[in-house]
Amino acid sequence: MTKKISDAQLLQLGDVVARHLGLHFPKERWLDLQRGVCGAAQECGSQHDLDRYVQGLSSPALSQMQLEVLASHLTVGETYFFREKRSLEVFERDILPELMRARASLGRAISILS
Repeated sequence: MTKKISDAQLLQLGDVVARHLGLHFPKERWLDLQRGVCGAAQECGSQHDLDRYVQGLSSPALSQMQLEVLASHLTVGETYFFREKRSLEVFERDILPELMRARASLGRAISILS
């Protein structure tokens, strides 16, 4: 049985997931987020202390392994790199131009694989 994660925690987790994985979980998808987080906690052996696991996901010292486990429970085995339209727009508007300028100043191009 899935334990309940508070709305405040889900809001915070949504921010963490958006920042680190580029996934957007609006309130209508919080049940999916909760299921994924509970699955990740179980895989990490933390299902009995879900609150502590959730707090750990908000830590600035979040490891690559923690992110990979979480991503595997929030996605369907396909790439999870900025799938949402809003994330792609931010990438295109704010990140990509700066990357292109930086590389151009070095006389180099960028390659994007997806």
